Amino acid sequence: MIYVKWIFYILTLLTCAFKASQADAEIYRCQAEQGGQVVFTDNRFSCHLTSAKKIAVKPQTLRIERKVLASIPDLSQRDPLAGFPAGGRKYCAPVAVSNSLSAALPEVMGGLPNALHFDNQIEIARSLGSADYMATGDKGTDPAQLLSGVDHYLSDQKTPSFESAHLEYKGQRSVPRQYNPTLDKQADLPWLIQGINQEKHVWLNIGWYKIAKDGEKKRIGGHWVTLVGYERFGSLKDSKGEYLMINDPATRGGDQQEKIRLKLSKLNGLEGYQLLGQRSKPKHADMAWIDGAIQLAL
Repeated sequence: MIYVKWIFYILTLLTCAFKASQADAEIYRCQAEQGGQVVFTDNRFSCHLTSAKKIAVKPQTLRIERKVLASIPDLSQRDPLAGFPAGGRKYCAPVAVSNSLSAALPEVMGGLPNALHFDNQIEIARSLGSADYMATGDKGTDPAQLLSGVDHYLSDQKTPSFESAHLEYKGQRSVPRQYNPTLDKQADLPWLIQGINQEKHVWLNIGWYKIAKDGEKKRIGGHWVTLVGYERFGSLKDSKGEYLMINDPATRGGDQQEKIRLKLSKLNGLEGYQLLGQRSKPKHADMAWIDGAIQLAL
């Protein structure tokens, strides 16, 4: 009986050792010879030594978090049917905000046939961009204009759930203190994700930058987009597995959100997030950067 127990114990140890060696094993490709089949193995000596080729095996990437606010529309600022001033060239802020408000204000949009939703959203964007609210002009709309415009618009709409304290800004650009009381210079990723998880309405202010020969990055323009979601992966590090989902007014629009990758980086000494692969970035810009963001709770 004692011998049986010892044999069982030794077999258990050997099994565990074999499984551990399998987890860390290298993988080889046995080349096909004389019409034979290609074989993959963790034992190079099962091939002829000259035909064993070590291959790289990437670990499986696991998606651990994802949330998308799919009900938010994606209007194009350049839609010819909208007829925005100057062809909508500078109307990214009013359109980005109209994406959110047209989904958030049921007293404006609810109960209407789908054909009328488009017309009503255009009317919201036109109102927001007017001199009464954002005063969008030849230079576009800065964060202070957007905040003031949304604040006044929702007050005029007598939205019962709205108070100015629900509008919050974080970022590099100057705004009235009431919207950024802690003077945060960065719209960090946890804050943005928290906003999406709480189903707030979030607008990103993207800066386009040119990199000079001395390495200094100069802002040459900017853009507003609607943040509608995020996606994070579990096995990647250094922000390489984190994505934001946006509705971009400068692109064609439609039902498919644009997924863009984040890269934790530095801009003239300030740590923040670079956006990789954003479709609307001008060709003459070297990088797209999150200058700031605004969150609205309704």
